[in-house]
Amino acid sequence: MQNHMLGNWGIRTNGIAMIGQAVAYIASAFKMAATKESFLAQRVYEQIREQIQTGKLSPGTRLVNRKMASELGTSMVPVREALNRLTSEGLLEHLPGGGNFVRKLNRKEIVQLYEFRESLEVFAAREAAKNIQEYHLKDLKRICDDWAGILKKIKATKSGKTTGATLRRWLDDDLEFHSVIVEAADNPWLAKVAMDLKLMTLVVRNKPEILSYEAAVMTQNDHLAMLEAFRNHDADTAEAVMRGHIKQGLDFIMSNQ
Repeated sequence: MQNHMLGNWGIRTNGIAMIGQAVAYIASAFKMAATKESFLAQRVYEQIREQIQTGKLSPGTRLVNRKMASELGTSMVPVREALNRLTSEGLLEHLPGGGNFVRKLNRKEIVQLYEFRESLEVFAAREAAKNIQEYHLKDLKRICDDWAGILKKIKATKSGKTTGATLRRWLDDDLEFHSVIVEAADNPWLAKVAMDLKLMTLVVRNKPEILSYEAAVMTQNDHLAMLEAFRNHDADTAEAVMRGHIKQGLDFIMSNQ
């Protein structure tokens, strides 16, 4: 009798263990599926943002989930997640009943965007000059070195203009450069707002032909001047250079609308 009871207990124990293993397996499978979906959503997000950044998706273009999923070779779930993220960042505009569109800014909105950027990034430059660390300076120097290579590439072209791929690399570096400054400012509230505004400028800087060699040189000179001001912890110079940099960017954008 005792042996019979022990045998039943062993069966129940083994059964519980098997159920536990099954639950763990299912949980692991769900986790792997979620991770895969998250990876796909990130990849789709980056691909769509790149198309906006390079002008392939121009302002005002309607993005249809099914069509985008087909073009990108994925399901509609990661596409929907990516579009929601791009909408929250301001790069897309969702119209109820109409779908998602690449945001199209009018001249007044562009001026307002850059004026707000100026106030935030001037503050960021001052704070960064006070708080910047050596690793921030190394990152900024690395980005400037990469820009130097891009400048040579633009100069080598017959037209002195850039291609979509080169513009994308330039804008990626530009976004990282300003991100490092905001990080060095050591203010999380500033970081959230400033980088959202910086992303918004992608919709008005997505024409490869607008980045001429001369414009690229002027931009690079500003960045090098900022880097030097940060090395010297010179908040006044950092503020002045950043202010002029943003104003110059606005003038350049407005002249190419």
